[in-house]
Amino acid sequence: MRALITGMTGFVGGHLVASLLADGWDVHGTLLTFIDETPPAGTTGTPVEITDADGMATLIAEEAPDAIFHLAGAASVGQSFGDPEGTWKVNVEGTRGVLEGMRRSAPDARMVIALSGEEYGRVALEDLPVTEDTPLNPLSPYAESKVAADELCREYHRDHGLAVLRLRAFNQLGPGQDPRFVVPSICKQIADAEMAGDPVCHLSLGNLQTRRDFLDVRDVVQAYRLLIEKGDPGQTYLAGQGRSESIRELVDIAVSLAKVPVEVVFDSSRIREGEQPDLYAEPRALKDLGWAPRIPIEQSISDTLDYWRDRAHMEIG
Repeated sequence: MRALITGMTGFVGGHLVASLLADGWDVHGTLLTFIDETPPAGTTGTPVEITDADGMATLIAEEAPDAIFHLAGAASVGQSFGDPEGTWKVNVEGTRGVLEGMRRSAPDARMVIALSGEEYGRVALEDLPVTEDTPLNPLSPYAESKVAADELCREYHRDHGLAVLRLRAFNQLGPGQDPRFVVPSICKQIADAEMAGDPVCHLSLGNLQTRRDFLDVRDVVQAYRLLIEKGDPGQTYLAGQGRSESIRELVDIAVSLAKVPVEVVFDSSRIREGEQPDLYAEPRALKDLGWAPRIPIEQSISDTLDYWRDRAHMEIG
């Protein structure tokens, strides 16, 4: 089997590459054009702008993939407020470029796209859990761009018959995630304090009461692969644990693994006004295909902390 991955060098892409290579797939991916990127070992890569439909059509024709995993995109809710146009360009026009390239050069392939639970925005607490039928209510430029990309995929399936699978994953975590996100931020701060020999780690965080549905990235990778194998392009899919944890609970797990005492310091700059207090999903359609999350949150945080410990050692070395 041949796979083309957009965003191959990113957080999710790295885990997907490892999973596919372990099963003998041939893996090719897109690389960024504005920096010198090296494809992961065992893969090949091509620098291309995903917003360039002609470039994507040429690449897809050359690679003739059986499966396209569209992971590339702007991923930060917070940063989308500062750059809404850039977020829209990458997430919407980038998706259009990939879809158009697929339509022209590989109409019989199957594609899965990384969407987001952020598309649901504000949901009344009495209406939780989110299901495939919950109305979309995006509250950020990031979420709006994902809703638009979602609709583009529907259109290309309806109008052109493309087998595009749409997965709205909730909050992912795991080794390799950018420290702009809460769990790697916690783990990096602890790992840096340990490496520095600090007597106490002062952990800078915002609202500890916010609750989200956290899911290990490796479980999400299995969901992407399952959808390529047997998902229904006419169905919306969600990926989540089916329950939420508070940031405080995540902190407590990380603190239990820390090698130094930890004190939490409130940082008002990390607060998002009007933030949804709780959000979690019931991924019924995905479960009907046989998927279930397998990696417990404790293991995800432990692996993430070990990742940042290794990075801290490398920086010192």
